[in-house]
Amino acid sequence: MIQESKGPKSLKTVERFFALIDSGTLFASEDYLFFKKLRLEVCSAISHLLFWGRPFLEVSRGLDWPCEGLRQRYDIFRKIAEEEDKSQLRQQALLFLSFLPFPNQWDWLFKVEKLYPDDGEVKSFLAEERKKGSDRLRKKGRKVYKVRHFCQVLKAPGGENEKGVLRIFSIPYLFHSLQPLRQLSRRYLLLVEPPWGVVCRHTWLRKFSVLEDPTVFGVNSTEDISFLRSQSHAVPYGLAHGDYLFESLEVKPTRIREFDIIFNATFDELKRKRHELMLELLNHPLLKDVRALFLGRGKKTKVEHFKKLVKRAGLQGRVTIMANLLRENVPAHLSRCKIGVHLSLNENGCRSIYEYFRSDLPCVASSAMAGTNLSIFNPQTGMAVTDQELPEAIAFALEHLDHFTPRRWFLENSGSSNSTRRLNQFLRQLFENLGYQWRTDIVPLMSSGPGRYANPADYNLFGEEFAWIHDCLTSANKLPIKVVLD
Repeated sequence: MIQESKGPKSLKTVERFFALIDSGTLFASEDYLFFKKLRLEVCSAISHLLFWGRPFLEVSRGLDWPCEGLRQRYDIFRKIAEEEDKSQLRQQALLFLSFLPFPNQWDWLFKVEKLYPDDGEVKSFLAEERKKGSDRLRKKGRKVYKVRHFCQVLKAPGGENEKGVLRIFSIPYLFHSLQPLRQLSRRYLLLVEPPWGVVCRHTWLRKFSVLEDPTVFGVNSTEDISFLRSQSHAVPYGLAHGDYLFESLEVKPTRIREFDIIFNATFDELKRKRHELMLELLNHPLLKDVRALFLGRGKKTKVEHFKKLVKRAGLQGRVTIMANLLRENVPAHLSRCKIGVHLSLNENGCRSIYEYFRSDLPCVASSAMAGTNLSIFNPQTGMAVTDQELPEAIAFALEHLDHFTPRRWFLENSGSSNSTRRLNQFLRQLFENLGYQWRTDIVPLMSSGPGRYANPADYNLFGEEFAWIHDCLTSANKLPIKVVLD
């Protein structure tokens, strides 16, 4: 199996940090440079462990270990940070609470911004935070985005004391420093679905936590839900993206399945999606005769690079590659396969997994995957296992296809109708708790498409709302990307 060499070193860094806290010697030092160096090392180590190093972390200490360790030691830092003096020790405690994924991290970071705006370490942290968002937006700078490409009105504002609901499902970092965010919040309750979940506890999402009402975050994993529950004014809800996949499926399974495995993931992110691990698995003795279909979008250069990797692995006779298919054509190709495999390091309500279930394909997935509700893998739908267990799990699934009923599970527990109904109930109760009226329900959602409406006519239903949102975003601001109404 492909290993992450930085994993053991990162683990030791965090272990050493916890040992310093537990021994009572962490704050014995008066050396500011010691604290600064330690914070940088621990920040980097935890970020690595919670992303690239997840497979190693899972089998060594467990995926919850870093954040659970911080939670257990939180009060030690909190008590020092809440002291009224302006000592160096208090400042160090505040910086630890602000830069690491502690409970209530976002509030501590807001406090540090106000207390130490000229501190070099604070300025560097915030500059790096802004750079990450700017870099992402710069990559999109040549595109033109319609408002409905990144947000969706689920419910228009009603009469007196009734807000609307606005779903932000893409490029949420566009709102990182925009004044209209507060204006939007006065008209709508916001439902934000970060595309990758709350990866390494994205601090730029804290901007959504200081609005008039709490922001609802659509996140799939217990890991993300646990972190968000520890932040003030953030309300996590366990559905996102793929949970709203449309139920209808016109393509019937073919009698002869040409491929054993379908691996559907973008070719533009081979490392995060772990295509090479899939190729390695195909050369395992248990899977030496398995045929695989690789689907995904991607630039031509990335697709060609993957073809070279397939050839280098000696798998060109057992691997078929199809790139940049239209989404409506994907089910026809799924019907040619027996099971799906998904190995991504990070997702948030992954559409591909739910597409497998809808097409009655069980799925074998890596249990190290962040941002995913692993409870969707069960005796009906497939298995989520460690990387070491993948060959046996894939071989078992292929040999026991009749054990699984993933489409039945999908129709009973997921899809647009079920998930919209659950979200509607959740939002209605939240409105009641906040003291708002609820006279109309939200419209049915979908997981993809430019409007993400199960009923395309609903986009026109909210025409005036989209025009208002466009004016709100563009009237007094120079946006880093071009946004048009239609």
